Amino acid sequence: MRIGGLASGFDTEQIVDQLMQVERLPLDRIYQQKIRTEWQRDQYRALMTKITSFRDLVFNMQLQSNYMARLVSSSDESVVKAQVAGQAQYGIYEIKVDKLATSAVKISANEAKVSQQLEALVNDESFTGTTIRLRSREDAEYVEVAIGPGETINSFVQKINQNKELGITVLYDEVTDALVFRSNATGSNAVVQFDDDFDTQNFVNQVLLDGEVWGKDEIGEDAEFVINGLRTQRESNSFTFAGLNINLRSVSDETVKLEVVQDTDRIVDSIKTMVEKYNELLAEIQGKINEPFYRDYPPLTEAQKKEMDEKDIELWEERAKSGLLRSDRILTNLVSEMRRAIGSIVEGIDGSSSLSKIGITTGGWYEYGKLHINETQLRKAVQNNPDEVIALFTNNGATERSQGVVRRLNSVLTTGMNRLADTAGKTTSLYDTSTLSEKIRSYEEQIAVMEERMIQLEARYWKKFVAMERALQQMYAQSDWLYQQLAVMTNG
Repeated sequence: MRIGGLASGFDTEQIVDQLMQVERLPLDRIYQQKIRTEWQRDQYRALMTKITSFRDLVFNMQLQSNYMARLVSSSDESVVKAQVAGQAQYGIYEIKVDKLATSAVKISANEAKVSQQLEALVNDESFTGTTIRLRSREDAEYVEVAIGPGETINSFVQKINQNKELGITVLYDEVTDALVFRSNATGSNAVVQFDDDFDTQNFVNQVLLDGEVWGKDEIGEDAEFVINGLRTQRESNSFTFAGLNINLRSVSDETVKLEVVQDTDRIVDSIKTMVEKYNELLAEIQGKINEPFYRDYPPLTEAQKKEMDEKDIELWEERAKSGLLRSDRILTNLVSEMRRAIGSIVEGIDGSSSLSKIGITTGGWYEYGKLHINETQLRKAVQNNPDEVIALFTNNGATERSQGVVRRLNSVLTTGMNRLADTAGKTTSLYDTSTLSEKIRSYEEQIAVMEERMIQLEARYWKKFVAMERALQQMYAQSDWLYQQLAVMTNG
């Protein structure tokens, strides 16, 4: 704690603070340079995030599958429904469904009264528990289900239904006091089969049959159908055939037509999405390049912030952060290369050799390369010349000029991101060695040295003022003594 001015009457603390404010000016300038560099790095990184997102979209657009989208229609979805699963070929498939695949079913005996029989079994004093074994497919292993003392019909049903490995659904009907077992699988391989071991058969005889035969016992059957004249069968009503996911829903004497056609809407929408995202990114980057720079609004120091309210700080920093990437060479080069990749002709393609040929054109000079789509022209190109459209976007030529548009664009974006990473680094890096991060560390080192110097300088100022106060005290003390001596001599 320092107290000054006892002898001199000066406000020593205020004087020292004012002197230190002058001394801190070089330090404040370094601090402001550091903050401005951090803001610049953050803006680069924010752009990198958006470029990465767009680059991922462009990368996927290199895949030819995006331009070979198919859709399938059914003349009667109540009988046969289908979806494209893979590279289904264009064409018509005629299907006549003769039989649907069925599950295996077992129903307890008509007079078994399963809840009463189960209660009698598990509540017997001699009963300590048992394990039954059953399966839902001929080619599957038996699955064990434990039956314990106090087991109820509801807990038994729950054990069966929740056992995913077993693949059997059981239903209890309170009115008939019966259990219905149904295999989740269908087809001739589907069963509801209990093992022949003693414990299982004992449980089946005591609870499910009570000395009788099954109320209903059916094995599964395969679906049978004719497709384009070929008679065949499947274990399930849902299966994949020729790149289609087919679902048989009912038997019919009529033939159902499945027609596979090009999904023009999906292809056009994919291209439109890419163009929209390209325009958004271009506008974002161009906005940073053209953003005004306010030279008279440097970053605020902590001391300056203490003298301002939050609203004024917000407005000040809004201008202080503006224009930090104005006319930036990395960004201007990236925009130029993006526009060249999009606008150049793809060599080696007859017909649709540029985006303008399929209805995608560049706007006026004042739009800085924004793309516009003539959807009618684009849709016509996709419908009539799909192979040319695919080549225009995805062609993997030996030279840059013969590369497809999205391949060139992907290369440009990747190179631009690498340049930005070298300059601003990545938030995921364990140790950032980028240009700006190294610069920030240099500023921090300078600030640490200067802060130490400020502490020493302030201590020296205080030391000098304290020495002055002591000298004044001594002078005042001597003056008082001389005054006293003169008074004595005068009175004597």
